[in-house]
Amino acid sequence: MEKQAKDEYIKSKRKAIVTKRKIVFFLVVAIILLFVISVVIGIKLFTKNNDNNNENMENEHISQEVKLPEIVPEEIPDRMENFEVLGVISIDKLGLQKNILDKTNDSSLSLSVTKFYGPSINEKGNFCITGHNYKDIFANLDDLELGDTFYIVDKKNSEKVIYKIYDKYTVNPNELECLNQETDGKREVTLITCNPGGLTRLILKAKEI
Repeated sequence: MEKQAKDEYIKSKRKAIVTKRKIVFFLVVAIILLFVISVVIGIKLFTKNNDNNNENMENEHISQEVKLPEIVPEEIPDRMENFEVLGVISIDKLGLQKNILDKTNDSSLSLSVTKFYGPSINEKGNFCITGHNYKDIFANLDDLELGDTFYIVDKKNSEKVIYKIYDKYTVNPNELECLNQETDGKREVTLITCNPGGLTRLILKAKEI
């Protein structure tokens, strides 16, 4: 009897240990599941918030583009100080509209962007525009990407032409290939400004669309 009681006691102890281990195992599994679920929910919330932020940024970008007023040729001034105003360049993505002056020198560049080289504004050929890398001029030109568009309004003929950027690169100041006038009879525009530090030039090439 004593041996039987002892065996029963050992069995019950083993059963209790097994039961305890099962409970611990299930608790660990439950904790892991809860952790995984919380991580998944967190990722979904983060993704949703990120998407919302991107959407808001996109909406802000769109609203910035819409805020720019349409250029009225009759309202373009004839001159800025001693320089003739040829027209206006409007870059919606940058929220930028600048008068294009007829000459490039220190005085004109301190006022606005200028015609640097090429044919008359919005004519066939490569119309080259330059401007300082100043905050209210061409400071953000590097934000433009291939496929972005801008337009130019010619004051004399009241013509609006839209251009799409097809090339973007950096050159040394003595490299002048960007001024090339071989455009196959098409209208093109080259935007030129200094990169930070002034040692190289940022070049953006665009074609009429």
